[in-house]
Amino acid sequence: MRKVLPTHQLWRIVTFLLIIAVMTSACGGGASAPAAVEADAPAAPAVQEAAPATADGAYGESPLLADRVAAGELPPLEERLPIEPYVAGKDELVVGLEIQTGEYGGTIRLPSDSPSGDPHIYIAMNEPLIWAPGAFEYDLGIHGNVARDWEVNEDDTVFTIYLRRGLKWSDGVPVTTEDVRFSYEDVLLNEEITPVFPTWLRAGNRGSGTPMQIEIVDDYTFKIIFDEPYGSFPAQLAIAGWHSYAEFLRPKHYLSQFHIKYTPLEELQPLMAEESITDDQWFNLFNDRQLGPNLWKLTNEGGLGHPSLTPWIMTKAESGVFTFERNPYYFKVDAAGNQLPYIDGILSEVVQDRETMFARALMGEFDYIGERSSLKNLPLMAEAEQQGRVKVLLPRMHRTPIDFKLNLTYDDPVWREVTGDVRFRQALNYAINRPEILKTFYLDQFAVLPKETTNPEYSQAKANQLLDEMGMDQRDAEGYRLAPGGEPFSILFELGALSQDHIPMGELIAEYWKAVGVNTAVKAGDWTLINQRVQANEVQATGVWAHEDIWPSAGWDDYLPHNQWGIEWSTWYVSAGANGVEPPQAVKDLYEAHNNFMVARIGSPESQAALAAIYQNYLDNVWVFSPVEESRYPTFFTPKIMNVPTGLSNEFKGIVINYSMEQWYIDQ
Repeated sequence: MRKVLPTHQLWRIVTFLLIIAVMTSACGGGASAPAAVEADAPAAPAVQEAAPATADGAYGESPLLADRVAAGELPPLEERLPIEPYVAGKDELVVGLEIQTGEYGGTIRLPSDSPSGDPHIYIAMNEPLIWAPGAFEYDLGIHGNVARDWEVNEDDTVFTIYLRRGLKWSDGVPVTTEDVRFSYEDVLLNEEITPVFPTWLRAGNRGSGTPMQIEIVDDYTFKIIFDEPYGSFPAQLAIAGWHSYAEFLRPKHYLSQFHIKYTPLEELQPLMAEESITDDQWFNLFNDRQLGPNLWKLTNEGGLGHPSLTPWIMTKAESGVFTFERNPYYFKVDAAGNQLPYIDGILSEVVQDRETMFARALMGEFDYIGERSSLKNLPLMAEAEQQGRVKVLLPRMHRTPIDFKLNLTYDDPVWREVTGDVRFRQALNYAINRPEILKTFYLDQFAVLPKETTNPEYSQAKANQLLDEMGMDQRDAEGYRLAPGGEPFSILFELGALSQDHIPMGELIAEYWKAVGVNTAVKAGDWTLINQRVQANEVQATGVWAHEDIWPSAGWDDYLPHNQWGIEWSTWYVSAGANGVEPPQAVKDLYEAHNNFMVARIGSPESQAALAAIYQNYLDNVWVFSPVEESRYPTFFTPKIMNVPTGLSNEFKGIVINYSMEQWYIDQ
């Protein structure tokens, strides 16, 4: 008999009704979004107004920094800000979030899963060149961020970027296009430092596309040039793929001391010797010291000492505790002219056990838990909110919670024959009882049945019919179906505990497939090790999320085979047929739709048609198995953290809310 997971006390209807009452009575996520603006990029660079002055005619700053100015350790704030700071008023950082002028001071306490870095701090530090305050809704506009402004030509091949005059690195050194020139000529075009030019900086976001060219116009203006249209490029610069300024702006004054073009080998050798780097591999020293293509290193000790443009900078990494202090040269101010961020510091502590992390956060030891909980913990959160100990947020997730995937290129001829038959994948899809999953894991309220890329119909009869039709009508002594040629056939899911639901839901999926005669088992393990074997094409099946909810943003191509379901097909495509396995026509069609999507301007009819083709390709071919879409997850803040959303929110205020962390403040 098929085993069903217990629902236990957490899913009792009385508790559920209590939760809904608490959530609906909580403060909402903010006002409605402003009227949409045209999706096209601005035709000309509008000059951003300078930040308004405070009542005494000067900008405001943290008392912590004012004391350093008085002590002669820092120049006055007016000399630290750019001539035209970024004015972060309402709807400038995150659309729909109610904010008020904050208070300076305090330290926010955050938990982390790993000493290698924290995704919530990463998003808070991830300053892009330009920004989309609607996050993935580009029709709400894309404006300057690190850059003052931008423009694009009519055929989407030339993108002009205007830097902020007076912008400074966190060590006080001015930012100019010399940093752009260094990043392009001395890093990206240096094949020792960058052996593979980034795909997203190639024409059409294709591995075979021509690399971009950079033209320096003056000290604060440069052009990014492609030899063919790249309509989705503004999305890439803004938020898609979590890209930051780092690919275009590297601090030349700091990194040149590790670059052989600027520093003789004999001066590099002592540093190289400390890290056992041989003389012919100086570039390994450089890569160790640079941030790389994004700002992830700023969340671990690898970023210590590296100048940045982020609201906070790490000053200490010790025994799993990371200390961040405010950046005195941060380029944003609030609508009243006060330099951001409001919060003086971040204290991040590694807590690898999530149950311990949740318990400590509920006791008030951490101020925000982020995406590290599940609906199983919602009753405890609701009770704590009633007692005034936390503020609960139930946002939409920016990705699916989990997808289950067969590696269709796993190196076994019987496996490839069976899984390569679309009828087999259709049968497994019919066998999944999604309504039961929705009720068991999401209380019928915090997710919906999939519709964009997956047929949610549940029918064991149709599943059995398709399996019989494709020749899997013979069974072994245990009642499991044999492959069409009579060989034994089984599926082994290797799953990591990426959330509290991953392994339990995987076990339930295995029971569904056993119920139609397909021998399926689950093996739990460490996800890092599993993923290494996935990329080596050594795993039959696994489960991890995809960014399906934000595929329309043109930044996450995890609908393609490299995302665990066709490793050898991906290798073939990336190598232009030199390696890997040639995919079937349906996969080639998916790649073609992807290419069309990248080339088209976001929001255009061509872009919408390409996205529709991607969705239809998924519906027709059942590349992955998505249990649900549009899921929510519960998280919470301590009551003292202000300018944050609470309650039920239909907007993407999951990890995206961290993009506004410089506006959070502590009510003291």
